[in-house]
Amino acid sequence: MKIKKIHFIGIGGIGMSSLAFFLAKKYLLSGSDIGSSPIINKLKKSGVNIDIGHSVKNINNQDLVIYSSAINKSNVELVEAKKRKITSISRGMALGEFTKNKKNICITGTHGKSTSTSFISQILINSGRNINAFLGAIDRKLKTNFIYGKSNTNVIEADESDNSFNYLKPDISLITNIDYDHMDFYSSKEKLFKAFQSFIEKTNKCVVINLDCKNIQKNLKKLNSKKITTFGYKNKKCDYYFVDNVYGSLELYHKNKKMGEILTSLEGLHNHYNLIGAIIVCIKLGISFKKINKSLNKILTPKRRFENIFKSKHFEIYDDYAHHPSAISSLREMLNKSKDISKNYLVFQPHRYTRFKESYSDFIKEICQWENVIVTDVYSAHEDKKLKISSKQFVKQVLNKKKINIQYINEFDKIIDKMYRIFQKNKNKTKLITVGAGDINKIGYRLKDKIKENKNYAR
Repeated sequence: MKIKKIHFIGIGGIGMSSLAFFLAKKYLLSGSDIGSSPIINKLKKSGVNIDIGHSVKNINNQDLVIYSSAINKSNVELVEAKKRKITSISRGMALGEFTKNKKNICITGTHGKSTSTSFISQILINSGRNINAFLGAIDRKLKTNFIYGKSNTNVIEADESDNSFNYLKPDISLITNIDYDHMDFYSSKEKLFKAFQSFIEKTNKCVVINLDCKNIQKNLKKLNSKKITTFGYKNKKCDYYFVDNVYGSLELYHKNKKMGEILTSLEGLHNHYNLIGAIIVCIKLGISFKKINKSLNKILTPKRRFENIFKSKHFEIYDDYAHHPSAISSLREMLNKSKDISKNYLVFQPHRYTRFKESYSDFIKEICQWENVIVTDVYSAHEDKKLKISSKQFVKQVLNKKKINIQYINEFDKIIDKMYRIFQKNKNKTKLITVGAGDINKIGYRLKDKIKENKNYAR
């Protein structure tokens, strides 16, 4: 089938839009979504015709329809496309199809894949390599989730959430870690690990794996040793390992031989794992450690990765994409390790009812480790609200476990007002950290605007 016209249902999603940017160079694209966004506006400027709202009128004479995993089977556009016998495929399947003859570097894992994908892309570009990059988050420097380089080499964030990463054909891959997430899709741990095993087997040349991950150690034992390259923290059993020294830098070792010192401003062990994994992938791609090291001082984490939104003498606002107990735990450990003494307020927005239910007890255990917490309503992410689970009840169960300063507030405006009063009255250093994969970051930006209306905010 000769393809000229392609329609995207749910084009504004982070994965859908990166694929649309890629295909817009070659095909005539149209798309639809339930609302506008900066990404959609950028796609429009690149020549993509996008309608806000789904309608049968958006489906006419396209050759192919690509739909987001968030799109329901009963979506009017998808139903109309099938009625007209237009080939309709998921985003994951389409990404695999349009990149199958390319040199693909694929990054997956429960946590850190967006950051690792961004790091690899930045290192390669800073080292003079020409690449296309499909990012799972907005690059803070380039302000985009897709980098177009007219290249045969693709750096791809590989989505494990619905097994779509197994549509890809990786040349080199990186697995950051494996945690119990998206179990509503996989239904069992065995199926989850089988999917990762399949991803490893499909990788052509080399798989770089974080061997410190306990789930990888326990469940991915039957690995082709010739294909696998392992790394870890102070783990001398690995092919590569790293340590932190007294000067605050990292040292990288290969086969117990020191390769060199890495100067980085990145905080947190989770970010160090992401950085080391990215460095090893780039070494596998033929970039010298010396050349890689020269570019590391320019490395930035993507947006929504402990992103600073506001900073004054006594008050700071940060936003983080953390939406799983392990990710929130990594954030807490990073804050505890930092030398500055501040009072931390966590604003937690659970993401998806299924995830909240799956990891409910682990969320309780983690939230109990924080002193000051506000919990707001679950961000459904298009899920039906059928599960009998609520943020209000969650707060009660946390308090049954441990008496911390925690409350349920369902309205963003009320949270902003509360934190603004704390900003006005508190003379001690305070950090507000919003966490979640939904729209919780709106709180930080709106609070910032409210503070800046006060001319004397920089106390």
